[in-house]
Amino acid sequence: MKFTIFSGCLVQTRFPEYEKSATLVLQSLHLPIEFINNFSCCGSQIVESIDAELLLLLAARNLALAEQKGIDLIITLCGSCTYILKKTKMELQNKNKLVKIQKSLHNNKLDFKNTVKIKHLAEFLNEPEIFQKLKSKLKNKLKLKVALQNPCMLYRPERISQIPKDEELLILNLLKECGVEIVPYEFQDRCCEGTMLAFKKEVGVPLVKNRYEAVNKCNADLFVVGCPNCQLVYNIFPSALDYEIIPSIFFTQILGLALGYSSNEIGLNRNIDNTKIRTLLESTDIDQ
Repeated sequence: MKFTIFSGCLVQTRFPEYEKSATLVLQSLHLPIEFINNFSCCGSQIVESIDAELLLLLAARNLALAEQKGIDLIITLCGSCTYILKKTKMELQNKNKLVKIQKSLHNNKLDFKNTVKIKHLAEFLNEPEIFQKLKSKLKNKLKLKVALQNPCMLYRPERISQIPKDEELLILNLLKECGVEIVPYEFQDRCCEGTMLAFKKEVGVPLVKNRYEAVNKCNADLFVVGCPNCQLVYNIFPSALDYEIIPSIFFTQILGLALGYSSNEIGLNRNIDNTKIRTLLESTDIDQ
């Protein structure tokens, strides 16, 4: 099989450490990753709220680019990207919609065949064979207490995600293998409210502050995310809202540390709270 990573727009512009650490995790499994440089934004939220047909076209173009390269599986890093790409594959099973989209794609010498599969990285790493291979590569057990924000759009709606309700522990499964202690968090499986914060602050700010207060009550060392929208909320916005919470980090960076990569290799220097996290890691017992 041939794989590619679809990082979307936020990861590339704000959080390249997510793609960097994700790539290291996949490379440790010796998977053939091919990078596609001309992927575009998936269109989530902004195009999605304005023009449904353009949204389909944007997503279909991304899928067609992957198919043109012979890619079998697109591995996503963002909950919203995962949702949009899966939804597009489903909607373009409708022949009337497909005809319109194909016409525009053909004008750009692209053809959509609906053959490429979509999986969020956490979903992919939980596949039994991949999961066992990853476990065998882990070198360190991290004695950390962490709370998690699940990417809500990875799991819902179920008719699009195709992930049953009882399997919503994908990132937790991976973190547990790294030796961390999972601290319950009230909003773990709910939306981070990043979209509401971006588009309707008078509603979003109180909701986000509720989450900050809940995080600070967790008594966790680190807050872990699996979506760039969530990292915006927990890593960028606290300072903008004059609020202090525990440092947040991507789950792939935790995996990277457990695989034996250094803090520099997983892109920790990009994190606003990198000094706090480095100090924490230096004082943490790591079983090898």
